[in-house]
Amino acid sequence: MAQILIVEDNALNLKLMKDILEMQSYSVDTAADGQEGLDKAMENDYSLIILDIQMPVISGYDFLCTYDKKCPVIVVSACAMENEINKAKELGCVDYISKPIQITEFLNTVKKYLP
Repeated sequence: MAQILIVEDNALNLKLMKDILEMQSYSVDTAADGQEGLDKAMENDYSLIILDIQMPVISGYDFLCTYDKKCPVIVVSACAMENEINKAKELGCVDYISKPIQITEFLNTVKKYLP
């Protein structure tokens, strides 16, 4: 079964994404800030990471710079400007979804990167 880590500081967005994925029978772990997410990502074997950019402690960009890319990272962020998307992709994310998320787009993107 795919194990997914969601790194998101907004509690409502975190719950929404977690609930959507769990309804699809995915196993989901969460982190409320970038450092907690990075620690979990380094300690565990995830199939996929879903990452916000604007977070406390360390940003999603800092996460991407530090993470060793053991699994694909999808950025889900309110920053929808082209330069922000390009920066995230240059730092290693495989895809970028703009908030507010559309459930079908979110699930299709997640499924694209899972075995």
